[in-house]
Amino acid sequence: MDMEKQKSSKKELKGLINDTLQEAISRLALPEPTKKVKKLIYRNAKKLATVYSDMMKREEKKKRKLERADAAPKIKKAKKVKKPALAEAM
Repeated sequence: MDMEKQKSSKKELKGLINDTLQEAISRLALPEPTKKVKKLIYRNAKKLATVYSDMMKREEKKKRKLERADAAPKIKKAKKVKKPALAEAM
């Protein structure tokens, strides 16, 4: 899966994280998860999805900003020369 080309919504990320967590827990030698455990997994998956989504947006924004900076020619402004005041000149 190429994360750079794939845009993921929070909902998709939440589902992916939730499924992965439940699958990992089911492989452990633990009793069947209760409703309380499932609710906790769901809530944590939602929080993780929000964090990852924000992180991915920030990375994409930085990447676009760098691309724009590289594409646009940089124009330097001429510095203003400070002229001496009349009192200082005499």
